[in-house]
Amino acid sequence: MSEEHDQVSTSAEGGQVPPQSEVFDAEYVKKLRAEAAKWRTEAQAAKAKIAEFEQAQMTEAEKLRAQAQAAQEAAAAAQAELRRVRAEAAVARVAGKMGIDPNLALRLVDVEYDEQGNPVNVEQAVAAVLAAYPQLKPAAVPVGTTNPARMGKLTLEDIKKMTEAEINARWAEVEAVLSGKS
Repeated sequence: MSEEHDQVSTSAEGGQVPPQSEVFDAEYVKKLRAEAAKWRTEAQAAKAKIAEFEQAQMTEAEKLRAQAQAAQEAAAAAQAELRRVRAEAAVARVAGKMGIDPNLALRLVDVEYDEQGNPVNVEQAVAAVLAAYPQLKPAAVPVGTTNPARMGKLTLEDIKKMTEAEINARWAEVEAVLSGKS
């Protein structure tokens, strides 16, 4: 071989140009280009499928995060509702024992909770409210004077034993017995 083929020539731009060693026919080159194009399109399709899969996985992960967040919020709401109901029951029970309207006591009592969310020191809290607002405790009602016992149906013997004032107080009943309508 000659030295011309072994040497690498330089182009006008300063880059190296390799010597031309082999010549391929047009049909073979066309076949190689078609095969390369086929591999390029398959590679692009594979990249697109990978990206789509990653997108689907990320979307699934986001869905799971959203479901976990919703479950945490629902659990927190349920715990808050449970605490509220427990506090209402405890305050109503203590207020009933002390003779206070439970609805008023619920509005005025500041309930404290333990680590498990159970109300604590409710009796002391209701007593403190009662000490601050003594008008909440109802006045004692005399039982005998405002709530008389019911009297049974009058008979003619009962009327004979009654005083004039008792007959006058129950005149409608006395009249019904005397007329025979009762």
